[in-house]
Amino acid sequence: MPEVLTTRARLGLRTSAFAMMIGAMPALAQVAPLPGGTSAEPAATADTVTDPFSGEVQGADDADAATTDGEIVVTGFRGSLDRALNIKRNEAGAVDTILAEDMADFPDLNLAESIQRLPGVTIERDGGQGRTISVRGLGADFTRVRINGLEAQAAAGGNRSRGFDFSIFASELFNSITVRKTQSAEIEEGSLGATVDLQTGRALDFGAGIHGAVAGQASYNDLSEKTLPRLAGLLSWANDDETFGALVSVAYSERRPTSESFNTTRWQSGNPAQAYGAGNNFAGCVTCTTAEQRSEVLSAFYPRIPRYTIGSFSEDRLGLTGSLQWKPTEDTEIILDGLYSRFNQEAESPNIEAISFSRAAGGVRETVLREYEIDREKNTLSYGVFDNVDVRSENGFSRDESRFLQVSLNARHAFTDRFRGFLKLGSSHSKLRTPLSVSYMFDALNVDGFTYDFRGNDRLPQISYGFDVTDGRNFTLTEWRRSTGGADYRLKTAAGRLEYDLTDDLTIKAGAEYRTYGFDTFGFQQAVSALTGADRATDVTNLGKIETIAGGLDIPAGTDLNYIVPDIFAINDVLTRYNDPLIPAFNGTREVQEEDTGAFAQVDFDTLVGGLTVRGNVGLRYAHTQTTSSGFLGADGGVAEPEYVDVDNGYSNWLPSFNLAVEPAEDLVVRLGAAKVISRPSLGDLTPGGTLSIPTRRVTYGNPLLAPFQATNYDASVEWYFAPEALLAAAVFYKKVDSFINTADPEMVPWRSLGLPDSLLAGTPASPDEDFEVIRRVNGEGGTLKGIELQYQQPFTFLPGVLNNTGFIGNVTFIDSDVNYGASGRNRLTGQSNLIYNATLYYEDDRFSARASAAYRDDYLVSFPGGNGNSEEGVNATLNIDASISYEVTDGVRLSVEAINLTDEYSDRYVDATNRVSNYRHFGREFLIGARASF
Repeated sequence: MPEVLTTRARLGLRTSAFAMMIGAMPALAQVAPLPGGTSAEPAATADTVTDPFSGEVQGADDADAATTDGEIVVTGFRGSLDRALNIKRNEAGAVDTILAEDMADFPDLNLAESIQRLPGVTIERDGGQGRTISVRGLGADFTRVRINGLEAQAAAGGNRSRGFDFSIFASELFNSITVRKTQSAEIEEGSLGATVDLQTGRALDFGAGIHGAVAGQASYNDLSEKTLPRLAGLLSWANDDETFGALVSVAYSERRPTSESFNTTRWQSGNPAQAYGAGNNFAGCVTCTTAEQRSEVLSAFYPRIPRYTIGSFSEDRLGLTGSLQWKPTEDTEIILDGLYSRFNQEAESPNIEAISFSRAAGGVRETVLREYEIDREKNTLSYGVFDNVDVRSENGFSRDESRFLQVSLNARHAFTDRFRGFLKLGSSHSKLRTPLSVSYMFDALNVDGFTYDFRGNDRLPQISYGFDVTDGRNFTLTEWRRSTGGADYRLKTAAGRLEYDLTDDLTIKAGAEYRTYGFDTFGFQQAVSALTGADRATDVTNLGKIETIAGGLDIPAGTDLNYIVPDIFAINDVLTRYNDPLIPAFNGTREVQEEDTGAFAQVDFDTLVGGLTVRGNVGLRYAHTQTTSSGFLGADGGVAEPEYVDVDNGYSNWLPSFNLAVEPAEDLVVRLGAAKVISRPSLGDLTPGGTLSIPTRRVTYGNPLLAPFQATNYDASVEWYFAPEALLAAAVFYKKVDSFINTADPEMVPWRSLGLPDSLLAGTPASPDEDFEVIRRVNGEGGTLKGIELQYQQPFTFLPGVLNNTGFIGNVTFIDSDVNYGASGRNRLTGQSNLIYNATLYYEDDRFSARASAAYRDDYLVSFPGGNGNSEEGVNATLNIDASISYEVTDGVRLSVEAINLTDEYSDRYVDATNRVSNYRHFGREFLIGARASF
């Protein structure tokens, strides 16, 4: 009977990957007795690989069975690491995988949080959780995600892009995540960065009979001080012959995070060449007695909307999976998978602010600067006392509802021992709705004595409004907003592949697929935002509530921490306009219908050359894309009403690829890869919607005729599997991107080249033969992206005593890019951090386990150039630390404690290279305690 070494726990600990590597190097290849006194090495796992066509991890269910008496079966977390390492080693391309530790037991609570543990991967966080990923410096729009082999689009909230939102799904619903960083012809086109495969559980993965697991946790956030449930369960059955099985799983969770922040909505400056009260200049400066002082003040940047904010969120997530698996023989298998997810979020965001600085007419042009101090390093007004300031208290409430449903069929059949066929069919629908978004504004106009002071803390200033902001008699209800909206993503796929073993070493593959990608979004809004008559209440005492911001932020003394804000539902009940019909929001209504047809031919080889194992593939893919983009081209002097416009476009691409893996020595793998790749334009850029002015002959719109992003990728790596379950690896990559999409400077363009219908000009003085001044998105200049990944993984079985139950996983990635932004100059790619690292230290014996992890991301750009005269916008570096412990009280029953974001890391968004604060925000720590049982 094999001895089982259980290894389950959660990730974490801030530690140095390089320090751990150096400390372990003298004993890298040593093997010591494992817990239980057995000196045998862990058994070699059976070959485990992934199928690039279906995205399925193959052979994982056999890996644990590849043992003999007296050998040790490594299971749980450490076992999942070993199997993932085996996948990486056997692949032809650059592949990293994360596997579930057990039934419905993924290493992290959030899929994005798990993926960030892989080399070259980092994530975007929102609401205190990971939502989207970036791979090797390329963001979510450049990454394709497939679920059970089918391309999928999951979105939530205001997302209207191609980026996949991982927060929609509970991690317990999935068995594996595979990140493919190199391209082969058999993988559908669409990614410049990576293709990510998510696979749900299937019955035959768990063997004959009935198997199941249930888990429950209580989650506590130290900022919101709420305790909420997280539940999951899985039930699997397969017949004794393991030819048929069925599986269902469910996961439900609730969250009530709270955010606290200070933000400025960017900074802007005046212009000393203009008079006081002109442009963005103050009305005057009391203490400016010289021309030099006046020039310095009007050249300095001031915050547009300085404010402390609170955000209260309420989330609930439900996920369901189902699977039927029929495998009558080893030659035939048919799998039917279903996945459903529901994600609801409500948010309320009360705050108080000085609104004058963001408005020219009626705002900053009437504001008088009474006292000031300038931070010359940042060129900002770091301190100011102002008169004639408009102060606004506002509150907004929104409810977002997301639904995702996918059904897929994967089938394979071996016609002979050399000839095989594969088929996949399926569709998915991601549905977003915002049934209610409403906000109200209380205004106090022309207030004297408003003060802000950044001199003591450039992230958390002292703010005083100059009057009692808790007294409703000082405010008037002036404006409101109400809107509804939604979006739908509909994807369908039909694909097939044939492969023939020409020899034992050579396989020929060919296939084709047809995919449709449908996207539409819509919105409706109130007709009039300014309130009049009885709705314009001049005493809001009974229409407001008192908010307090005094939680985790270290706000300077003297700041007004208590203030009245609109009570959303109290005003809803009395506002006479509340039920007025909403009108279409034309700029938020658009569609993209896309048809993708592809075919490929590929040769796989796995042979010996001069005594060396050589494997890989070479292939060619053809892709044709046909799009119809639709949107409202609106009135601007010459067009009476917005007109819904359809524009067709099409393009084709030939995409060669090559992957080579050579084993020049035992336990050493050298990889080379090259491929031409494309990524389709973002959905918002494709809209023909915008404005058309006949009198000035000007068009401002997206660009439905955009070509895709195109790049040539080169990859190389060396991997040394120097000991059982261990790896030391280095990878380099270089991407030459032919063109990035950006907004062009105005240019004169023939009307007929725009793709817009001539009917728009019918009955006007303009002719389709004329040139128009056009502002639009274009395929601009390209750029390069390059980097190196270093990876180290090893259980420290060579250490004495209990230390031989410890282990380490770590990686560090260095990335550099150079992008031509046209007239704005050159800079790195937006979303790209120069340095990324992840480190995990773990301990596991047969009962107790503990993990700690650190995930670091260097600063990165959000936009270049920045708005309002700032040179750039970006996010400063973050370091997130998580930890967990668990104990198996009896066979199959485990108790756990987890901590997420132990240091309460802040998200620090900035503007300008001088690092002016834009949004400094935190969501608190999250603690979970729970139990899990499996049978």
